[in-house]
Amino acid sequence: MATVRRQATTLITMLRRLGILATLLFLADSLLARFSRARILLIILRERDQLLRENVELPAGFTVAVRSPEQMRNVGGFCGASLGPQFLSDAKRRHDRCVVVLDNEEVINFQWLSNGLTLAYDDVWVGFGPRYLYGYNSLTAPTHRGRGLNRFSVLSAGQLVAAPAGKGVAGYINATNVASILSQWNPANQQLGIALVWPRGGNRLWVFASRHCRAAQVTFARRCGAGALLPGALG
Repeated sequence: MATVRRQATTLITMLRRLGILATLLFLADSLLARFSRARILLIILRERDQLLRENVELPAGFTVAVRSPEQMRNVGGFCGASLGPQFLSDAKRRHDRCVVVLDNEEVINFQWLSNGLTLAYDDVWVGFGPRYLYGYNSLTAPTHRGRGLNRFSVLSAGQLVAAPAGKGVAGYINATNVASILSQWNPANQQLGIALVWPRGGNRLWVFASRHCRAAQVTFARRCGAGALLPGALG
């Protein structure tokens, strides 16, 4: 009964705050995850001009900085513990950048930006077209959650790294990740695309992409063992 009540509360919250579309996608993704490897991903697109119009004002006492993967190797605490050597090596190879929020020099939030294909889930990789950097792996230390720092780091990443390069910021959220959807959902300042990603046998990958995804040149690929990335077939 407790599980049923939690699910009912989740559905009511989504209907009230996000509307019928997000709620239906949540239900569909829940069923897909239960019976297959297919997933529904919400693609969030923030154009460069939209990012520059946003007012980014951190709470008093916090500062923001841009760091390289090498600099992130020396980070301690909760945020540092979440960054493994392989992750940092892959980020360095792609020349990714990281925007961090600091509390007295301690990293308490970070947001990564990439210009290449990045692992999404299982053996499925995602990348975005030439107009965007991919914002991924955003994390806030448990001691500082509930202060809206994730939104600040995403916008700061856009204004400090993406916009000077003439790009916007794009990312994805699983349709069942309610907490992330609630924190990121802002239709007035972003475009929303929908992608149904379905890994098939023989390393095949079928993708249904909405028009916003196609316009942004969102790409999905699948790792063929230790070999090359095989692009998905758009449907």
